[in-house]
Amino acid sequence: MSGPDRHTLDGVEVDAVPPAFALQGYGVYTTFVAVDGSVLDWPRHLDRLTRGTRELWGHELDRAEVGRLVREHLRARPGAASVRVTAYPARLDLHDPAAAAGCRVLVCSGPAAWPPAPTPGLAVRSVEHARELAHLKATHLLTQVRLRREAQLAGYDDALLTTGLTTGPTSGARVLEGVTWSVLVWRGEEVATPDGGDLLDSVTVAALLEVATGLGRRPVRRPVRLAELVEADLVLAVNVHHPARPVVRLDEHELAVDQDLLAAVADGFGALPRDLV
Repeated sequence: MSGPDRHTLDGVEVDAVPPAFALQGYGVYTTFVAVDGSVLDWPRHLDRLTRGTRELWGHELDRAEVGRLVREHLRARPGAASVRVTAYPARLDLHDPAAAAGCRVLVCSGPAAWPPAPTPGLAVRSVEHARELAHLKATHLLTQVRLRREAQLAGYDDALLTTGLTTGPTSGARVLEGVTWSVLVWRGEEVATPDGGDLLDSVTVAALLEVATGLGRRPVRRPVRLAELVEADLVLAVNVHHPARPVVRLDEHELAVDQDLLAAVADGFGALPRDLV
């Protein structure tokens, strides 16, 4: 791990989130673990930011400038770092959002563990919820945080977002994603991740599907039913900080955890090639 938290806005060190962003929260972000200036699938992170700024306020992101700002930020943080890059309008009036223009780039970083290792499992509660504009990694997290809080107050670690819980039997409910993580279901020779809806295109999932291929498994994107998780060899709740985190309990069901497979996933993820920013 390396150094305290650091925040730079358009390349200038700041000690707080800028008021214009804090009061409006209208933006997009991406997160990753940087190791000595290298990032797994850096172009996909830029793609995510580019899609978001274009859709939310019609701004065409300067990808080269974002890369420069991240490189400068990371020069002061060798080793491993958890990095979040947030883009938001330079000008935004709540009464005239159609006139939003420009872009500011906030880069925040803190310590990170590397190489990746299996992390403690999650007990999750299934809830009926689909995120608004789920294909974007938007900064508006109020509902997700509320659902996580309610799950924790009920004795779980987190919430699993699903659709179909309230319209049919639980066995027919479809898995979407976690509050701030994605789902991978390992069963036999297949590794499935949910598809068929408005979901975030996870950079970590794409990388783990490569890992699955290297382990001789068949990766697929398809609709995943909630009942499948109970029958799986391993269910992962993944994001960039937790590529090998199992779900150990779903509602009233204890889930299987193949420890050898879990360790192989962590090792495979850590061995993937990385891009210099």
